[in-house]
Formats: sequence, C-alpha cells, structure tokens
Amino acid sequence: MQKEAKKEFLGKLYILFKRSDKTYASYIQNNKQFLFAKILKKCNDNILQLLVENSHLLSDELIKDSMELIFHLDIWIEKWNYFEIKQKPKIEDSFVFENEHTFPHNAVQNLKEEFLAIRSAGGL
Repeated sequence: MQKEAKKEFLGKLYILFKRSDKTYASYIQNNKQFLFAKILKKCNDNILQLLVENSHLLSDELIKDSMELIFHLDIWIEKWNYFEIKQKPKIEDSFVFENEHTFPHNAVQNLKEEFLAIRSAGGL
C-alpha cells in the first residue's frame, strides 16, 4: 500500500513540477506578468501541500530534498502574499520581488528522477 501511495504522490508532484516549469517560462516570456505569477503561486501552493502531506513516504535522502523545497516555498509564498498586498498589481502588471532563498533545483531534479525511475521500472 505504501508503494502505491508513493507512486501516486510522486506522479502528482511530477505533473505539478511540469505545470510550474511551463508557467514560469510563460512568466519570463511575458514580462513577468502578474497573471502568470498568480498561476505559479497556485502551483507552488499545491506543491507545498503535497510535500507536507506525503514526504514521509520518501527515503531519508529524498526527505532532505523535500525539506529544502518546503523551506524555499514557505519563504517564497510568504513574500508573494506580502508583495501582492503591498503592490496591488493588476493582472497585466509586472510582478517581481527579491528572494535570497534560491530555488533548490537539485532537490527538484532528485524528486523528478525518483518518479521517472519508478515509472520506467514498470511501477506505473
């Protein structure tokens, strides 16, 4: 049962990462428009919830990666909320803020690779 739950969790996480990648690329290509920032925020909220609820299913090494991403998202979401209230952007406005806590690319890559390994082994 735990294997099935892990597969489902990582599959959902993988799709959210893909959605987030596409949204971020659109955000950059469209002058960092608030419309895309809002969609990215929804992606990140969903990723954070999924990680908090399911990271216990992972190996110790992947739990470390998960915690790096959770920490980043906690900070990013708080800043996003603060600057949305402060700036009150319209949907077509540019929406940018500084975040010294950089995105943990390696952690995300490790989580993606775990899903792909399970899928290629016939686990999905």
